[in-house]
Amino acid sequence: MIRKMSASPNTRRWPRLPVEIPVRVVTAKGFSTTVVEGRGTEISEGGMVLYAGILLNPGDLLEIEFDMPTHSRMTAIVRSKTGFCFGLEFIAPLPA
Repeated sequence: MIRKMSASPNTRRWPRLPVEIPVRVVTAKGFSTTVVEGRGTEISEGGMVLYAGILLNPGDLLEIEFDMPTHSRMTAIVRSKTGFCFGLEFIAPLPA
């Protein structure tokens, strides 16, 4: 017997948009600062999906630098991790 799975309701506060955004990931531990290149693949007012070759864990704080028409930097916290794919929550929502 084949059972049809029902779609789970969307519980996100903001809609996600698919993107391909190059970003820089900035982390600081003690006196050491690390900067690596990464890529955002989904973004919303409250966070983004980040792919980056860096060791991060849920709860880590970092900054994401966007090099769009104007340079901007957002502080974020890692909320989830699967390999080198991270779910980030922005500390403050993106400016409208």
